[in-house]
Amino acid sequence: MLKSTEVPVKRSSSPLKPIYLLFTIVGSIGPWFWLLQDLDALLSPTLFLQATFANNITTALADDLIISAIAFFCFTWVELKRLNVARLWLILYVGLTFGVGLSCSLPFFLYRREQILEQNAFGQEI
Repeated sequence: MLKSTEVPVKRSSSPLKPIYLLFTIVGSIGPWFWLLQDLDALLSPTLFLQATFANNITTALADDLIISAIAFFCFTWVELKRLNVARLWLILYVGLTFGVGLSCSLPFFLYRREQILEQNAFGQEI
């Protein structure tokens, strides 16, 4: 008679998770460091938009950021469905994007995505 053997399942964490978490933290601090340098523009939407589109360089960077944010929201919408995660999470990512910046919301989404993929790989509930 053969005995069944229990082989322990070794959980391996994604090597990208700590990197994404680090980028989330740095991406939270970086934009606000610069925004707090000019409180007048930060508190006035008119001054903020004037400074954002002050010249061709800042306009190009703003356009790049706006297009990247829209692409991120579209990708997030599709990816949350694919991962079978409530799309209400999109509200958090939109809030982080407008409240902090894409440099925070994108790495945080990628961090959470790695967590979800790990949980799904081990058959756990989200």
